Amino acid sequence: MGRNMQPTARLMILAFRKFERDLLRTLKKQGITDVTLADFNVLRHLDPQGLQLTTLAEHAGLSKQGVGKMVKDLEEKGYLKVKADKHDGRAKVVTYTLKGKKFMQKTIVIVGGIEKHYEILLGTHNYENLRENLLALLGKDCKP
Repeated sequence: MGRNMQPTARLMILAFRKFERDLLRTLKKQGITDVTLADFNVLRHLDPQGLQLTTLAEHAGLSKQGVGKMVKDLEEKGYLKVKADKHDGRAKVVTYTLKGKKFMQKTIVIVGGIEKHYEILLGTHNYENLRENLLALLGKDCKP
């Protein structure tokens, strides 16, 4: 089966993985060498105001134990902090540290640059169509 005959879902996954590798490569060029592709599984799902660990695991589609291990690693690197939930003493809330917030701000700028590259590569009309079509595929499941 030729490359163009691959299922659409696989092509979307491959495109997303390339996006993540491009993001990671740019971060490394900017001196951020302690973040891995695996770390993105947690970082991309964390709300700026913080989330309970169980909710973060649900959003990431991973086990609470797996996310807990990733969060601990990111906490040791200085990107995240974990504290007891004010409303539920049994629950843990994960938030960004100042280093984590700065990292996310830098990441947003890099993502904007990658998306601009896509727009140049595809042309504005095709890029806008791609975005519209992806939103149509996501339908009501797309979170704002």
